[in-house]
Amino acid sequence: MNNGIEKDFNLGGSVERALSGKYELKIGAVLKEAWEHTTKNFLSFSPSILLLIVAQVVIFYVALKLQLGNLSVITDILTKPEEVNPGIVQAIFIANFSYEVVSAPVVAGVSLMAMSHAAGLSTKPRHIAKGLQFTIPVIIATIFSLLAQLVVGMILPFLSMYLSLAFSNAVLLICEKQIPPMQSLLLSLRAVNKKIFVLAGIYLLVVFMFILGAVFYGLGLILVIPFYFHIKGIIYRDMFGIRLKIVTTDGPSDEDDNDGNSQVFNA
Repeated sequence: MNNGIEKDFNLGGSVERALSGKYELKIGAVLKEAWEHTTKNFLSFSPSILLLIVAQVVIFYVALKLQLGNLSVITDILTKPEEVNPGIVQAIFIANFSYEVVSAPVVAGVSLMAMSHAAGLSTKPRHIAKGLQFTIPVIIATIFSLLAQLVVGMILPFLSMYLSLAFSNAVLLICEKQIPPMQSLLLSLRAVNKKIFVLAGIYLLVVFMFILGAVFYGLGLILVIPFYFHIKGIIYRDMFGIRLKIVTTDGPSDEDDNDGNSQVFNA
């Protein structure tokens, strides 16, 4: 058994700084760092991204299949858009809502992995399961976020996009700082408002990259999706900070085979 010293510390911002807006967030710096993390962790991170995509596609397919039965009717939207049954549109909407909600814990796991990369830590594909322990609060936050976007979107589509941006930090606040769902949504909204123009600029560029990635037969999404999650992790770190724990031991450990090693973990 090794004797060691543990020390907690905070990397990046803090809740207080996030709410005051007293921190620096530059578009160029965020994009550059996100790209560095994406290329550095591409091989280890890609399996988790692939698992997320597969999970969402399967959930969407099952939800649509349960409602429509024969999915061939979907082709009517492309071939005869003027004769589309409103029920098909409703089924697609419900399927989209379903995959957003059901896959939320998996999204949380991927977000935590990207956040760890932003903190200088390495991850393994199995770490995607870390989001599962927050399943209920993450799903609650996701449902409320989607419903809020739906309601305000009926008034002005722009407001729906704003809420999507405003609530973008809620999942990590739940998982990393263990803040209750409704409080995390409100906290994210208040903090985002302090840097709304910078954040809007960053995410507009990401949306443009998603469009470009989809144009090239979707192949570009292989890089764009992990790039997007790394951007979220960097923004979260700079806004709210990440709690870490340093553990210094006298002997070899599972994390490091060197004597007198120092290990860093998420607190």
